[in-house]
Amino acid sequence: MSFLHKVRQELEIKSFPKKVELKNLTRPLSLVQFIKSKNGIIGEFKRATPVCKFKLSLSPAEVSLAYQKANFSAVSVVVDENYFLTGEKDLMEIRRAVSLPVLKKGFFIHPHEVVEARNAGADSILLIAGLLGGERLSLMLEVCRRLEMEPVVEVSSVIEVDEIAGLPIKVVGVNNRNLHDLSVDLRRGQKVLEQVLQRKIGEVRIVESGLKTPSDIRFFKQNGADGFLIGSIFMEAEDLDSTIKYLLGGLSA
Repeated sequence: MSFLHKVRQELEIKSFPKKVELKNLTRPLSLVQFIKSKNGIIGEFKRATPVCKFKLSLSPAEVSLAYQKANFSAVSVVVDENYFLTGEKDLMEIRRAVSLPVLKKGFFIHPHEVVEARNAGADSILLIAGLLGGERLSLMLEVCRRLEMEPVVEVSSVIEVDEIAGLPIKVVGVNNRNLHDLSVDLRRGQKVLEQVLQRKIGEVRIVESGLKTPSDIRFFKQNGADGFLIGSIFMEAEDLDSTIKYLLGGLSA
């Protein structure tokens, strides 16, 4: 059974409240504007991945403040206790610490989860095309529109690019990771990005997963990426500021 199929099975039996009231009435920060006006990097916080755990010496607030100091465009928080060991309280701590947009990542399938994300302080939410499918994705996009949120719609294959074409999407995330077997292939990601650009989907396009060197960033920047979502290398870093400075070299060349 693939990882994505396993996650989908787990979510299908999850119970959701009948109603979630919107309590956060402030206007979300625009992820598009911050990607365009700052360096385009979305720094991520998480305590683990499905294949490893991180030994973190910094708090969520300290990590996010380092990102903000480095002129990052946003902070991503993977809110998933099962596979990423990261919870809603981490997102809320980060929201209090920084003035950047906060992206809530995870595996979301119900419209109520968009409202819950906004109530927790998230400005944007990750919508995985391969998990949602066309009809459910359209519904989630409509809820985001009503809340004035700019979600990241994630694709990891050319087939998924076909499926999202024509939808009202501002931010496309190209994932170099295959969510079925969790393998990472930057060349496959580049082909997916090429199709997104050719079909003119989205206003900004970000690349996710497997970005570990300045040359990785440079490669995708030269191939049309507007932004980069980077997490694991920062979570693994013994010296976060030095690692950030190292990767920023890919933007200046």
